[in-house]
Amino acid sequence: MSFIRTGLRELGLKLRRQRTRMILRHEKRVLQKSEITLGREGTSQAANFPELRNEIVALKKLEQEQKEVALRIAQIEEGIKKIEEQRGANTKEQSEAMARVDVEKKPIVQHRNEAKHGADLCEREMSAVEARIRVNEAADQMLLKKLSELQALEPAPADLETQVASIGARRARLPDERAELVRARMGSAEASRLAKEKLASADEELGAIDKNIAKVRGDYEARDKGLADNIRAQQEAVREARQHHQVVEERKNPAYLNIGRHLASQGIAPPNAPHLLEQVRKHRTAVDEYEKHTAELARLSSQIDKQELRQFYFSALSVVILMTIFLFL
Repeated sequence: MSFIRTGLRELGLKLRRQRTRMILRHEKRVLQKSEITLGREGTSQAANFPELRNEIVALKKLEQEQKEVALRIAQIEEGIKKIEEQRGANTKEQSEAMARVDVEKKPIVQHRNEAKHGADLCEREMSAVEARIRVNEAADQMLLKKLSELQALEPAPADLETQVASIGARRARLPDERAELVRARMGSAEASRLAKEKLASADEELGAIDKNIAKVRGDYEARDKGLADNIRAQQEAVREARQHHQVVEERKNPAYLNIGRHLASQGIAPPNAPHLLEQVRKHRTAVDEYEKHTAELARLSSQIDKQELRQFYFSALSVVILMTIFLFL
């Protein structure tokens, strides 16, 4: 049964190696960051070492590139500020222009409403005259019918002549009344025509001012849209420039890393941040310890009997296969 102990021991070593590798990767990343930070703060001390000349030259070139990018960002942002001022001025001008045309529109709307009221009044008067004419015609027909019925009565009533005379007198007045109503209708029709012409003229004038308002609003809104699109384009340019600036900053890391490693090897710390050297040393010690521990675990694993280990793996695989078969039976 020694092969079981051998297999379990190897599994334990594998778990320890995996955990140690994870910790080692983390410590290496932390060490690299601390070395970069040390190099960034110790650039002035690096100038004293000829072997770091290439790194110093590379950093100066990258810093010059960053300055150019920063200048471009400042110029674009200044341009955005000016465009925003233009947009604000355009909005103010639009408000003033709309206020002016609204003032111009107010009397036109009032004039149009008065014309509409006059046209409606004339239309109602004409309708009233038409109704009176129809009443006059209906009254004549009614009297004529009544006269016919009266004359057809057998025997004739005693006051037939009186009733006939009364009906005749009433019918005789109707033509004069109708003629007066017809003249009134002609006058109402003329007044209605003039009122409609006045209303049409007022509607045309109101339509013209509305069209002018729409044009003024459209011009200012189109200008505002153009300025807004320009601002968005400039903001996108700023975003791309900032990304470029960050990329350049990341390109400086290899030079900072070499400088930091060299300063740590020489035991030199920046005067303004002496603790950075201690951090690098601390993380280097941790990395060395975990590398030694990894090597020790690898050595212990290499001493395990491979024959017993293969026997353990074969047995474990056999057990898994048998359990799978039993589960599906």
